[in-house]
Amino acid sequence: MRGVDPIEHTEITAGLWHLRPPREAEAGDLLALAEDPDTVRWSPPLPSTEEGAAAWVRTQAEWDGRVTFSILESSTERWAGHVTVTGLEGPEPVVLCRVAPWARGRGAATTAVRCLSGWVTAILGTPRLTLVHAPADLAACHVATKTGYPLTSTTPTTHLHARTP
Repeated sequence: MRGVDPIEHTEITAGLWHLRPPREAEAGDLLALAEDPDTVRWSPPLPSTEEGAAAWVRTQAEWDGRVTFSILESSTERWAGHVTVTGLEGPEPVVLCRVAPWARGRGAATTAVRCLSGWVTAILGTPRLTLVHAPADLAACHVATKTGYPLTSTTPTTHLHARTP
């Protein structure tokens, strides 16, 4: 990755939220998130089977060309979602975040995006990251604004994943 040593797994705690590499035991939580209407509307598709979810979690834990952290509530270790930076080899890595319905509005996404962005920038010296979110997703726009990402709808990395029911 960018001529640097491979990134070692690490954990980050920030107030109510704890970030750590994904674990296969989280596949069931991922399946539940994949069925959430807001996740379906605003995010790229997630696996829809137990086997697919387990494979997805294993792949995300490899940190090969991307870094994915599970977001957990610090006090209970309850899974609350995940945050990823992809394209680590490229000129402008991309941040993506999905949060479980029960954790929305509690600062999980904002904390996770802010922590991961700062960590990746410090590790790689990356001058610029892009946060992918749908311009019509007001909650995602709020996270972008709170974490210092510009709101643009014209760049190729800003996608709308809305599906017709």
